[in-house]
Amino acid sequence: MSGVPGVTGSEPARAHPQLRAFVAALTFLTRLPVAGAVPHDASDLPAASVYFPVVGLIVGTAGAIVVTIASAFWPPTLAIILSVAFTVWITGAFHEDALADSLDGFGGGWDKAQILAIMKDSRVGSYALVGVLLVIAAKIAALQAIFDRVSPSGAIEVGRALVAGHVLGRWSSVILIATHEYVSTPVSNERPATGRPFVGGVTTPRLITATTIALLIVAIALGRSAFVVIGIAVAVMWLASRYFRRRIGGITGDALGAANQMVELAVYLTLAARLI
Repeated sequence: MSGVPGVTGSEPARAHPQLRAFVAALTFLTRLPVAGAVPHDASDLPAASVYFPVVGLIVGTAGAIVVTIASAFWPPTLAIILSVAFTVWITGAFHEDALADSLDGFGGGWDKAQILAIMKDSRVGSYALVGVLLVIAAKIAALQAIFDRVSPSGAIEVGRALVAGHVLGRWSSVILIATHEYVSTPVSNERPATGRPFVGGVTTPRLITATTIALLIVAIALGRSAFVVIGIAVAVMWLASRYFRRRIGGITGDALGAANQMVELAVYLTLAARLI
């Protein structure tokens, strides 16, 4: 007989709410097989936003490990391609798919209704195909430039960049969710809205916590370069937010994923530049 009111002896004990939220974030943003380890449900998703930067740390660290190991066997370019490919795999191309939908929607739509309808279409258009290829190619080229600037310790610097890029990319979602209205689509047969479970869940304490986590991780990873990189990331978030607000009046799940990718790319381009 259970000593906890309302819990019978046949009911499993629920994990700590923060652990449930962390696992919910991992399950939502990656394909890591952690869902069965700590049972959770949709009610844990709003609190999961706090851990978005932590998920970015995990994904970025995985990419850093791959590039470090791969560079011992293959040339830097191939090692970087394998690393980027692994981060795409570990996330199930979640954000790349959102970027593709956004490119088709914003590229092919003339008004809000048309943009949202195209974004919900599962077919891949020319804007998506060309745009995603260019973004991935730019990521690889920027990481290659980072590697070349500090060779032979290039793999370590690429790893730092991967951590910063993935952390700040996920942080951008928290910022945009907290500051923008979620836009509904008029399409009747729409796919599940990926960002909707978090609407209203990014409270001020959660926003502050997620921001603190993100900035600390990036500061540790990049040292003095973190100030410039964070500034560029914030600028990209601001530009993305203005664009989304002007075109559709707010954000969607696809818009969040597109912003994630733009921030990540901006981090690599900033670190690859000869200015820092």
